[in-house]
Amino acid sequence: MSLDIEAACSVLQKLQEKFGSPPGTEPLRTAALALHFIWGSGHLHNFEDYLVCFGLSDSHPLPSFDTREQAVASLQHPMDPRVARSVAIAGTRYAVGYSLERGDRFLVRLPESIGLTTTRQPIRPVISEALGALRQARAHAHSPGDKESVDMALLAIHFILESNQSSHFESFLENFDSDIPRPPLCAFSSRKEADTWLNAHPRPPHGAGVHIAGEHYSVGYARDSGLRVLVRRPTLEELGLTEEGE
Repeated sequence: MSLDIEAACSVLQKLQEKFGSPPGTEPLRTAALALHFIWGSGHLHNFEDYLVCFGLSDSHPLPSFDTREQAVASLQHPMDPRVARSVAIAGTRYAVGYSLERGDRFLVRLPESIGLTTTRQPIRPVISEALGALRQARAHAHSPGDKESVDMALLAIHFILESNQSSHFESFLENFDSDIPRPPLCAFSSRKEADTWLNAHPRPPHGAGVHIAGEHYSVGYARDSGLRVLVRRPTLEELGLTEEGE
């Protein structure tokens, strides 16, 4: 499953238009924003690994442990951060994530199937409605590409729940359409000035907002080089999340 957030959001917007929900209240819009939340919260590399681990067959050999404590202890061993890894605990599969801020690894439970009928985390109504809408949308998605986009959104919500980010996601949803301005951490007139600041910063906060010549960027992470980077934040129009569905 390839991670293409822009394409997935466009598919969700198209499917939402079939359901005819009032603008701004659509559960599939919530699902699309789940993908945007993961991108902006600095967990995109973890979600990429999560998708890879989910796509592995059950017959794929995994390090297996009887208890969670044993599995967590194994995470202290050196690992190549560019390789997606998963483990099994008492028969349940988990993807291995990495916190850029804390500098440690953590486990995220993988669903048994794309249906995602169960989760170990409490689900608020707004998220439950999004999951229900995604299952309905999957039944109306005829092309393989459309089904893959819906499946990606389902997995995005499951990833948010299982990585204990649901409260942050709910705050993100509440504030997304707010007219209250949120000032960036820094503002620069050119990309060169911003890169100079980034390179000189001893520990730039991951996910922090930066404005460059009027455009929105976030502090991100390049997995291949292990370096922080500035990633432009796409507009609502680019994500296919306009209120009017245009």
